[in-house]
Amino acid sequence: MAAFSFPLLYAACLAVCIGTIEGLRMQWEPEPEPPEPEREESLAIAVPPRPEGVRQVQGEGDEVYRYTEEKCRALEGQYRDICFSQLAQQRARTDLEGALSACDLIDDAETVMECQASVAELYSPADREAALAVCPAIPKKKWRDQCVFGIALAYSTTDSPWAFRLCDTAGKWRDFCRHDVNGEIAQVNHDLALEHCAAEEGDILRRKSCWHGIGKYIARVDVDRAFDVCEQVPLGPQNLYRENCVHGLGWGASENIGAAFVPSCERAGDREDSCLLGVAYNLRRFDIPAGLEVCAKVVRQDLKDQCVKFVEVGNLR
Repeated sequence: MAAFSFPLLYAACLAVCIGTIEGLRMQWEPEPEPPEPEREESLAIAVPPRPEGVRQVQGEGDEVYRYTEEKCRALEGQYRDICFSQLAQQRARTDLEGALSACDLIDDAETVMECQASVAELYSPADREAALAVCPAIPKKKWRDQCVFGIALAYSTTDSPWAFRLCDTAGKWRDFCRHDVNGEIAQVNHDLALEHCAAEEGDILRRKSCWHGIGKYIARVDVDRAFDVCEQVPLGPQNLYRENCVHGLGWGASENIGAAFVPSCERAGDREDSCLLGVAYNLRRFDIPAGLEVCAKVVRQDLKDQCVKFVEVGNLR
């Protein structure tokens, strides 16, 4: 009885978690294409995390619950789809066709496409051309573009120039891809990441987003280095480039310790307010009252108003 009930209980818990994540994600994923964002008068940006699929399963030999086609077929409804998604990811690192065939056994069309994008990302270190070939066949643009985004992330630290340029083809996730991929690059080669941003590609939103990713990702692993690198960022129009690097720094550092990072924002000097905004924007994801407390510490009134609006509403429109 215990052997039978465990997978059902596991699948039920996983279904609740995924349902919650999907509900939150639908609040910010635009469909159709979003309107033009605010331009130079807005100091900071709100870069959402990339869309995420179901929990990834590690390779053969890890002490995790193993999925089989037989076990998945014995389940029903959403539990069955979740099981096949996990089976696909379990196979994906070494068996592209087997993983995609597991995706095809999922009933929900949206989950099939999410599964295919995830499989391509997981398989790409083995054969990136074969993985990329999966993307154009995904019917829905959101997941077709996410497929490219995921592969770019998979190569961010192993073939950084290629990965960054691949983001140009990530469609609706292009700017998010550039932000995240260049951020990953910055953790291992901040000189190359700075070079990418210094190319001044795209509109003001894309340019300041590039600098934001550098501060955010380096701060996740090394706050001291993040402060040093942000000082190397050019000021840019209305100081937006360096301000956005520091905003990202506040966000990334506070992911580890939350509002406890607030006193460290003093290290940003004249850009302390930008650091505080970064902390508040991160806190908004899970503790709105704490985010508003951080906003209250912002000195510049326009930035304080922006901080409060974003933490309360979730965007600046």
